[in-house]
Amino acid sequence: MRILIATASKHGSTAEIGEQLGRAITSGLRARGIEPQVEVKKAHDVITVEGYDAVVLGSAIYLGKWLKDATRLVDRDLDALQKRPVWLFSSGPITPGDNADNLKWINTPWAVEHHMFGGKLDRSVLSFAERIATSAAKATEGDFRSPDDIAAWAESICTTLAARSDR
Repeated sequence: MRILIATASKHGSTAEIGEQLGRAITSGLRARGIEPQVEVKKAHDVITVEGYDAVVLGSAIYLGKWLKDATRLVDRDLDALQKRPVWLFSSGPITPGDNADNLKWINTPWAVEHHMFGGKLDRSVLSFAERIATSAAKATEGDFRSPDDIAAWAESICTTLAARSDR
């Protein structure tokens, strides 16, 4: 079973979630007797989703939207995505006034599920403009990603993939 995990990450936090998902999905499927080939890539490095049995695609959220690398991948490969199981996730500190329900892909009919993860805000790695924006939005600095949440979501993906492989 060949699985793609693609992420669009501005400062690395979302990519780290993708890496954690990759490790957890690999071990979860192996525990079920399935030998997966899991590839974790940056969304802009994905040439096509053809050839993958399943796709997990995630993006950081900036100003209430996914990053362009993730949306370009979806726009370009939409037909292929609709032919395989796809899980979507978003990560980031949602600032007051942002509503995760308004994200473009959250309720898309072709995805198995969309999951929202907390993000990580480290002002020391932000540009001057990003520091001003996060201060104006009163965004709280810190790491709000939950390893338990990531592991639980990976487990649910494994359960679905294992059931599909039994068909």
